[in-house]
Amino acid sequence: MDKRLRSMIAVVAVGSLASLAFALPLGFLANLLGLALPGHSDSPSADSAPAGPSRSAPGPNEWNRGREPQNWWEEIQRYHGHVGPWNVFGWRVGKAALREFGAQWGDHTLDVLVHIPLAMPYSCLADGLTVGTGNSIGRLDIRLAEVLDPSQIQISVRRKEVAGPTLVFHPNAAYLRKIESRPKEELESLARECQTIPESDLFDRVRIDRLGAEVSK
Repeated sequence: MDKRLRSMIAVVAVGSLASLAFALPLGFLANLLGLALPGHSDSPSADSAPAGPSRSAPGPNEWNRGREPQNWWEEIQRYHGHVGPWNVFGWRVGKAALREFGAQWGDHTLDVLVHIPLAMPYSCLADGLTVGTGNSIGRLDIRLAEVLDPSQIQISVRRKEVAGPTLVFHPNAAYLRKIESRPKEELESLARECQTIPESDLFDRVRIDRLGAEVSK
């Protein structure tokens, strides 16, 4: 290959590299060449990388200023639109969870996972849990997980910050059959009844340690 042809190839190659350089981000070129540019990076650093889904900061702090409603019945009606046995059932589970873990309403110290068929009236449970605990779907400390059959409904609760057991609430099957698919005219009376029924007739609870062993019922 003569000198003239080699010179032409070199000019074309340099021009192509120059065009490529204008098309690529400066940080990428610096990384490609092993150079460091002050204050510039196209790659997320350890400081700027997302830390994953943010969670509610638990305990008394400026983010947790909610106050427990004085009248929980009226609050369910305001929040959910009506009061029925499913949301009152959720409220009862929420109050039991706070008591079992020694948590306070609205302190967001608990994680609550609600396993339900993703349809009403089962999903009404979640609004009752919100009113009962002060937790929030928007704060990600009440979350829904789909199951395919009402017999699989359960509510799992644990502390966010402290390693410890999970408390699993299993609704009483006979009670769920009683309140399922009832006419709207009966909803308030069933809700009033749910308010006063002993917890042992509403649900069982099982404590499970971190390795999956059942601790107690």
